[in-house]
Amino acid sequence: MTKETGTRAAALSLAFVWFTTHFGGGFSSGRQLVDFYVSYGWYAIFTPFISLTIMAFVYYFAWKGSVVHRAFDYHSWGKKFYGRYSVVFGTANSIMYNLILLTATSVAFATGGSVLKELFGSPYVLNTIIIAVLILLLTIFGAEVVRRAATVMAVLIIGGMVAVYATNLVVNFPLLKQVIFQAPSPKGAGGAVWKAITYAGFQVCLIGAFVSVADVLKTKQDVFRASLYGFIVNGVILWLATAGALTHYPVINNEVVPIIYIARHSVGEGAAGGIIVSGLILLAVISTGVSCVYGGAKRIVVALQERLGDKATAKGARAAHIMSSLVYVAVTWAIALFGLLPLIAKGYGTLGVLAIPLIIIPVLVKGFSETEPKAISATEAVTK
Repeated sequence: MTKETGTRAAALSLAFVWFTTHFGGGFSSGRQLVDFYVSYGWYAIFTPFISLTIMAFVYYFAWKGSVVHRAFDYHSWGKKFYGRYSVVFGTANSIMYNLILLTATSVAFATGGSVLKELFGSPYVLNTIIIAVLILLLTIFGAEVVRRAATVMAVLIIGGMVAVYATNLVVNFPLLKQVIFQAPSPKGAGGAVWKAITYAGFQVCLIGAFVSVADVLKTKQDVFRASLYGFIVNGVILWLATAGALTHYPVINNEVVPIIYIARHSVGEGAAGGIIVSGLILLAVISTGVSCVYGGAKRIVVALQERLGDKATAKGARAAHIMSSLVYVAVTWAIALFGLLPLIAKGYGTLGVLAIPLIIIPVLVKGFSETEPKAISATEAVTK
């Protein structure tokens, strides 16, 4: 493998981490797509790209900050990226990331446990334990394992999404044209654009998950590639899924799990359709849980190393990472198991709005206003 091929592969692995983290329970079920895009009618044809453009710029500047400052946990990144303003914006970023971590991973257990129960008839508690073990195993062996797992899951998810939504578009394309040219949008362009912006706000709360695996990036060109590849991968699948759901507008607005309705009207109601849908949801919840938990555990390990200084050892760091991951998994598992999810999730949707002034605007202002830093050389790069 040439150096050029290696850097492209590294950038693509970050794009897949972005995709698998983005593709959570709400995305995989289709409910999130309906709430943020499809319920606004034909505007859903272009509003996903408003969200993705904002996300791509935010992640580009975030990853570039990680590379320049060699900061690969959300706390260190916030301190160095925001500088003297880190007390406000770095703290806000940390709080919102942990809220997202708790909620998204708890949803992963609840959703995954229910899907396995419906698919195999196995007990809900046992199902959540299985998912907990899988998430834990994929988070305790370092960033490289997280990136590789994300790559494998991304390929499987993309294949499943294409099977469901591309088939749906082919079968129901006349309905899509009818929605675009005949059905009026019920909420207006302003509401549709605002909802797309808040979707981006909700997603960028996950910056901590992305900077934690950015140590594979070495130069600004790597960062640009990761952002571009991520925009393309996420853009294609998000648009395909949104347009696919839009073919069933407005009936789809009332579906609790829209992807099931879509699968029944494309790949059919047979066993294959059910297995594909169930598999997509399981991959979605596990992949999101892995990224979120790893980002949180990485922060704790770095904080411990900073406190111990010269006394910190690689063995101690590994033990701390395993324990941190275990605690995060146990807490989120308990939230899902004991019915505390509605309490934790209260105000979940408001994070998208809060992230606009606390994450999106500060990152974009800082990113566009600062002078371009020099590329990090291979000798300066430190692999964590």
